[in-house]
Amino acid sequence: MKLVFISVVVALAMSACANHNQQNNANHEAHADSSAQHENAHWAYNGEEGPDKWANLCPAYAPCNGQRQSPIDLSSALALNSDVQIKRNYHCVKGMEFINNGHSVQVNFSEGDKNLLNVNGVDFELKQFHFHSPSEHTMDGVHYDGEAHFVHVSADGQISVVGVFMKLGAENELIKHIISFIPEKAGEKVIVNQEVCPNAIFSDHDAYYIYEGSLTTPPCTEGVNWFVRKEAIEVSAAQLDALKKAMPANNARPVQATHEREFGKLDK
Repeated sequence: MKLVFISVVVALAMSACANHNQQNNANHEAHADSSAQHENAHWAYNGEEGPDKWANLCPAYAPCNGQRQSPIDLSSALALNSDVQIKRNYHCVKGMEFINNGHSVQVNFSEGDKNLLNVNGVDFELKQFHFHSPSEHTMDGVHYDGEAHFVHVSADGQISVVGVFMKLGAENELIKHIISFIPEKAGEKVIVNQEVCPNAIFSDHDAYYIYEGSLTTPPCTEGVNWFVRKEAIEVSAAQLDALKKAMPANNARPVQATHEREFGKLDK
């Protein structure tokens, strides 16, 4: 199932430097910890290994020059209606792994947690969420202070990512429960013993921009279903500072060309 640009109320490559299936690519977008079983070309957010060089770092990253890349600039003028049915079935869990791999910080869910996003009858299991600052997607050309990505994978390896903008304001309850566990150094892993409730930042009336895009990090695999929440959540200055301290100064890939991708339709 593929999603093209819609708005609602939510390449693979074989090469010498990488050999992933699509679910592993989802973990890559999730900024999963690099392990010895996968040899990947090093990439960064600036310099000679920055975003404009990703596609040339190794053959597996060639999709980074694709026609359906993410993130993109969204428009507040987009209509928020569709026949796409999206439902969340999230619950609170404990004992997740919090990791820092030098590109972002993320919370990993275990296979048994079964937090689900259902899109037109197809279940996508929540694998993890992670952070970017500033936001990767923009709204009318403007970045938010940050963006959280909730990465889901279906049984057949399809990927759906829910993007949530963050702006300075009141303390956020979800981040409140993980803030003391943030691994500040690259390579660190910490177990989150506090109960984390991913549904805390959502409601049944959320509006989303939805489009077909890609992973926002190498290998930039396309065919990813993106759901970008219209309304931003608030985070306190202290919470945002703690997240930013553990990440690169700017871990947002520049926005990509839309290449005439169409809003408002579902490509089944």
